[in-house]
This record gives sequence, C-alpha cells and structure tokens, in this order.
Amino acid sequence: MSAVYWNVICDGCNRINLPKYRFKCLRCVSYDLCEECHEKKIITGAEHRASHPFQCLMDIPTKELMFAGEPIPTLDADSFTCPVCGEHGHSASELVDHSVIHHKDDNTRVNCPLCVAVHGADPQLVDNIGAHFCDVHGPRRARQ
Repeated sequence: MSAVYWNVICDGCNRINLPKYRFKCLRCVSYDLCEECHEKKIITGAEHRASHPFQCLMDIPTKELMFAGEPIPTLDADSFTCPVCGEHGHSASELVDHSVIHHKDDNTRVNCPLCVAVHGADPQLVDNIGAHFCDVHGPRRARQ
C-alpha cells in the first residue's frame, strides 16, 4: 500500500494524493507539484515564478525503500534546498550554517525547508530564514 500526501493537490495538473515525491515551492504560500509537473517545469498561478526553489519531499514508503537497512530519517527529505538562493544538496545542519552565514540579513519571505519536511506540518512563510534557523532550529538542534 502506497502512502500519499493527503490534502495536497498538484498545482500543475490538479492531481490529488501525490505518491512518492512531492515538490514544495519554498517561496509561495501553498504551491506543490507532482514529480511529472516538476520535471516539466510547469508554472501556474499568478504568484509562482520559474526562479522559485523547491524542496523535494518523500512519502514514507519511498523513504523506507531509499534507506533500506539504514536508520530512516524523521524528516521527509534527505537533502535540503536553500529557499533564498536555491542551492541544494545540504544536510539539515549544513543548510542552517549556509543560511546563517550567507542569508542572515535577507528578508525574502520563504518556507523553511526543515519545517516543510516535517510530515503533516503546515508551515508558514518566514521573513528572515537566518533568524528563523537560529531561533527555531539552531545549529545544535539541526545536528540531532
């Protein structure tokens, strides 16, 4: 039985209950794409732009398959994308360090990739990702 992201509709094709991978825009309040629409770089809506970075999220069966025999992470992602510059491939602690060093004074409204990777969470946009990481995730918390 495949797990799905309930109550998530692909903004590209209107598909519901996305299996395996979900791509969450890190700049829009609520913009998600299925794997197919993300690969095709589908853009819909007045707010979303092609330059917006996405966070790839995995459902539970996909995580179990990917991490077969290894400890499965509690977050729904194994690498993270910077919501400000779009640089990807960070671990949680690397993302915190990167954001605090490079974007501490940036006031771009973004979704926190660590918050969106909490299964079932409903994260809100934050005004300063560097401050958010220091306040909520902090370097020590992200390494746990």
